[in-house]
Amino acid sequence: MRAIIETPEDLGNLVRRVRTKHGLTQYQLAERLKTSQRYIYELEAGKPKRADARYFNLLGQLGIQLTADVANE
Repeated sequence: MRAIIETPEDLGNLVRRVRTKHGLTQYQLAERLKTSQRYIYELEAGKPKRADARYFNLLGQLGIQLTADVANE
């Protein structure tokens, strides 16, 4: 699966698609990460959050690896 991430909403949609593909509920993912279901909900809704260790742990748990392409380089 490839996705272009331009907004927090794009990343939230990707997280939701991958989470459901893995058969996980928001609550189950939150338990794995030792965080709240609300945190997962807000990320998937594209609400602005800090890019903290918890956020990257979530991406890693779902097998999401972010890459960057620099235009005109």
